[in-house]
This record gives sequence, C-alpha cells and structure tokens, in this order.
Amino acid sequence: MKTPLDDIEESMKVVDLHPSLEAVVKANGLDRTHLTVGLKVQGDRADFSNREEILIYDGKKAGIWAVPSLRALFRGNKLAPTMPDEPPPAYMPLLFFIEKHVLTFCDGLGDKSDGEFEEAYSNLRRRPDGRSLSDLHCFLWQVAAGLLGVRPVSANEFDAIFGRLARSARTFRIGPISRNYITVLRRMEETKSWQ
Repeated sequence: MKTPLDDIEESMKVVDLHPSLEAVVKANGLDRTHLTVGLKVQGDRADFSNREEILIYDGKKAGIWAVPSLRALFRGNKLAPTMPDEPPPAYMPLLFFIEKHVLTFCDGLGDKSDGEFEEAYSNLRRRPDGRSLSDLHCFLWQVAAGLLGVRPVSANEFDAIFGRLARSARTFRIGPISRNYITVLRRMEETKSWQ
C-alpha cells in the first residue's frame, strides 16, 4: 500500500539541478534522482572543517560540490505561501528533504535539543550565509545547499521553509533539553506517515 511518504520520496526524484551541481553529477557519474548530502567523517569524528565542500552522495558514488554561498543558489523570485499550519503539498518534499537529513545527522552524531534545532533553523533563515554556530548549523547549511541544488527555490521560499522548520522545533520544545522534535521525526519515519 502506498503511503504519503512514498509519494513525497517519489516527487524528490524529479530534479532541476543547479548548473554547478549538474557539473559535479556529470563529472562523478552520479545518479541525479538519488542525491543526498553526506556526513563527512575524518577518522571517527564528523568533519566540518570546510562547510563549503559538500559531500554529494547517490547511494553508491560520491563527489564534492564546492558551494561558496547559499544566496548564489537561489533561483527565481517566486513568492512563498504562508505556512501557519500545514505546509502546502508542493512544499512537503522540500521539508522532507531537510528533515530526512536531520535524522541522518542525529543517527551519526546524537540527538540535539529542540532549542538547538530552532536556533539553527532560525539562523539559517535570517542569515543564510552567516558563520556556522555549531556542527548542526554547519550540516544544515550543507543540506540547505543540497536542497537548493536539486530544486529551484527563491529567497522568499527559502525564508518560508526555514521559518516553518523553526516553528516546528519551537512547537515541540517544552524545556531547555527537550528532544521532542527529533522524536516525532523518528516516529514519522518509522510509521511512514510523513505528512
């Protein structure tokens, strides 16, 4: 039986690559329909020494994509819808792309608090190319670049997407160390009810 998550995953296979990412895909023979942002590791630790070098992985092969600026990846000037409650269906795959990578990050480096997610999302929204504040912020910067590389997203849409993500983390926050946001994401992934 097909679930909403299956539909979202299928829609993520439709890509419109940024020219700079297209060059990396071609040079490394990557499958353009299965691109993800990898978590770079040096020894037994995550390597965030250069956030502008993004590991792009297709499940079998990988390549490094040099991205000096998120703003340089914005495409178009489309206005974003307001997302006070449920995001419009067209934006679900974009949110899913980011949150699926959040699960990868937490599986590799441990769960972060709701407050840490809210701070990272809010900072990316306000200052897309601002200095990285933490490993989570650095990885989310890379994931944001990955999203902008596979789909045309305007500055307005980027603002709305990261505003919605910050609001989600804030909604689940019940204290300084609560981890409800990541717990809910894991539950949704396990039950394939990503909506």
